[in-house]
Amino acid sequence: MAREWARRAERQGLARVMRASQPTPLNSRVTAATRDIVADYLRTAAADLGRPVASALEVGCGVGRLTPTLAGHAEHVTAIDMTPRMLDAARSACAGLDHVDFRLARAEELPWRGGTFDVSVSVWVLMHLLDGEQLSQVCASLAAASRYLVLIEYEGARIPVSRWSRLRSLDTYLALMNGAQVVEERSLDYGGDRSTAALVRFPHPA
Repeated sequence: MAREWARRAERQGLARVMRASQPTPLNSRVTAATRDIVADYLRTAAADLGRPVASALEVGCGVGRLTPTLAGHAEHVTAIDMTPRMLDAARSACAGLDHVDFRLARAEELPWRGGTFDVSVSVWVLMHLLDGEQLSQVCASLAAASRYLVLIEYEGARIPVSRWSRLRSLDTYLALMNGAQVVEERSLDYGGDRSTAALVRFPHPA
């Protein structure tokens, strides 16, 4: 998987982190729609908390296409990715965002152990965890370390996904997250592909 993402990092533009089979204008429109959803959910989480979002974790930040949205709604952002070239692109795209901390890490390495984030954001990332045991570990860790989770994942694809991806229902992920409660849920269409976007709350003490 690491080699595959290193290969994708050689592509140009959003094709590095989105479906290369889709046209560039569609990738741009879907990115804009995704940013709006993430921003809406961060605002909802802040309203539910009764205060601004203090800390956010972005899992698989890629080239930083969503990171500025998190940075606009959280006092501090930790953005992780396992591909050095992706992180280099993200740092360049987010230059000037001093409250964003970029880290080279894999989700399963649990860099957030010992701390709780107000909101974690995972957009089309968990679908690339092919091993069931690894998926269970990451989902359990996100639930333990997050008050809220913004989760966007494919549920159906018009164009078959690659061997590096797995289509799963939202319920599949929720079943692996202790105490998960869906606050809000909506659909996102991506050129005939269907994704589910959910804001999930976990029962952490105030």
